[in-house]
Amino acid sequence: MDLTVQQLRYFVAVAEELHFTRAAERLIIATPSLSQQVAALERRLGMPLFKRTSRHVELTPAGQALLPLARRAVGAMDDVIHWTTQAGDLAERVRVGMVGGTGLASAIIAEAARALPTVRWELRRLEFADSVASLRNDRADVVLAPSAIAPRTRGVRAVPLWTEEPVLCVHSTHPLAERASVCIGDIVDCEFAGRDAGNAGLPPGLIESWPADHAPRIVHTVRTFDEAMDVCSVGLGVFITGSAAASGNPRPDLTYVPVSDLPDLTMYLLHEDKTRTGAIPALERIAADLARREAHRFGARKVGRTRVGGGQSPRQPRPRLRGTRG
Repeated sequence: MDLTVQQLRYFVAVAEELHFTRAAERLIIATPSLSQQVAALERRLGMPLFKRTSRHVELTPAGQALLPLARRAVGAMDDVIHWTTQAGDLAERVRVGMVGGTGLASAIIAEAARALPTVRWELRRLEFADSVASLRNDRADVVLAPSAIAPRTRGVRAVPLWTEEPVLCVHSTHPLAERASVCIGDIVDCEFAGRDAGNAGLPPGLIESWPADHAPRIVHTVRTFDEAMDVCSVGLGVFITGSAAASGNPRPDLTYVPVSDLPDLTMYLLHEDKTRTGAIPALERIAADLARREAHRFGARKVGRTRVGGGQSPRQPRPRLRGTRG
């Protein structure tokens, strides 16, 4: 027997009002339509639910027996409807912190959103110093950050996703902008934009490659990737970033020149090590798989193809990346 909650709702309204016109007004439908729906319910049940006269409506014994059951059914459906309106608050939320920006990072989040449509994704742009701090202070659930600012921290899982060739970001009129590549000796005297006076955004292993008696000159302290790009865009300093970040941020006023004798940078996915269930482990798998398949399309290399100095074959310099117009 195929009964609908709508028919039961109509029945309850008439049973409580004992008046078809008042019940129709309560339900905001036409009285003839309400009468037709109640009659259809009676036909489905095979028994009358109301005794009707021109002046009076009353419940039959069958109607009296059905009323408490119908109320429970309608109430249960109302609970379901209320739950669906609140379901958005019950969906798993994943806050993704991003330090800088690359096309590959954006592609990973887009793929995760397609694969996990019930998750509510929120993106946060982070400052350089916030990669691990944002996990600790509950401002992000997962962070995408380069090795320059992804320190090894107890309790934080760091998953390497891809590697990038280090490039020097300079203004398009900078003397080094026309070079096919540069080496450390070419840039030791440059004025850098950096996170602090002792680090120009250089990752662990890269500082060791720098001349011990010639620390990078940090002229402009910056908090974010965009601030570093702005410093370079007005010719006030230079900045070292990765080739994937350069590929994802083309600007006509900037040129990215490969640094041939520095080790590659690695992009990491960071999250608290205790996170073993839910969307974050799934995001980790999606990110690792997509990076393996698509890294080359975004100016990066999949993990395992990195050449990190120390007696290994030197990297052949790639052509410089100049920002495109439009």
